[in-house]
Amino acid sequence: MKNILFLAGILMLFSCNTSKKAKNSNDLFLTGTKWTVIKIRESMATSTQTARYIELSLPSKKGEGTITGNVGCNNFNGTYKSEKGTSKIMFSQLASTKMTCPNIDQETRILGILEKVNSYEISGQILKLYAGGELLLTLEGVNITQ
Repeated sequence: MKNILFLAGILMLFSCNTSKKAKNSNDLFLTGTKWTVIKIRESMATSTQTARYIELSLPSKKGEGTITGNVGCNNFNGTYKSEKGTSKIMFSQLASTKMTCPNIDQETRILGILEKVNSYEISGQILKLYAGGELLLTLEGVNITQ
């Protein structure tokens, strides 16, 4: 439950930063993009029947939003906060469904990682999530607003 709330917080944080301009025309935005987990730390994510993805909503208030997604088998949601003009982001109040799944350890690991994230970087179609400068998750994005 705690993990899901954290992930939701991360998503909210991302959506609040929508005013931040993409560095170039090929860069995706934090919100309006479906992000799929491709690496956990430096290891490739284990494939599952369902792709692990994260979506961030548009903010309801400046710097705050919601996060939703799927970590392979279970769905999750939560909130996030970001600071305009910075790469800071924090996820909180993460909660998930509790189905028994083949890769439950990886799901638990991803949700735990999201709770630690405090910054991000977008380059092209790649989103990198960091904690204290350490790369934790690498995600690949697809624009879902077009």
